[in-house]
Amino acid sequence: MSHCADGDPPVPADAGSDTGSDARPDIERVSRRDFEEVWHEQDPSVIPDLYHADYRGHGFPLLGTVSRTGYRRVSGLFLRAFPDIRFDIHRLDSATGRVETDWTFEATHSGWVGPLPPSGARISVDGWGRHRYEGDRVAETWLDLDWADLAGQLGRGYLAAAREKVGTLV
Repeated sequence: MSHCADGDPPVPADAGSDTGSDARPDIERVSRRDFEEVWHEQDPSVIPDLYHADYRGHGFPLLGTVSRTGYRRVSGLFLRAFPDIRFDIHRLDSATGRVETDWTFEATHSGWVGPLPPSGARISVDGWGRHRYEGDRVAETWLDLDWADLAGQLGRGYLAAAREKVGTLV
């Protein structure tokens, strides 16, 4: 999987450090807080503490680029749809001056998303993300996951639920 995003600018040699010292552990800590507090503890209210006021997030389906407020809304929708969501972080690395992560999220689609009822599907989707920092807050994110795979897994959940209700005709 390529970890380059279209429009992703080159990383300056001193990225991630505004004092000249190695700030990697601090930015890694902030990125981990996103997974732990926003997702696992289901607390999107911490987003302003972690994300810059001018934050831009790339790679969100249907929305394109989102603001900090947009990220808070998207996370709220996901948490309602997948209240048991868990991220397994395979790699979290700040050697480039940005925090890059590879992860798998697993969840059960047990909540409504707009007009879509829960499918009951147990899903598992691999993805990656990159956080660019300004100071101690995330200023920009690039996100990539297989949205088509996610939709397919949800569809299979709906199909299984329909088969359970009407038998093997579906």
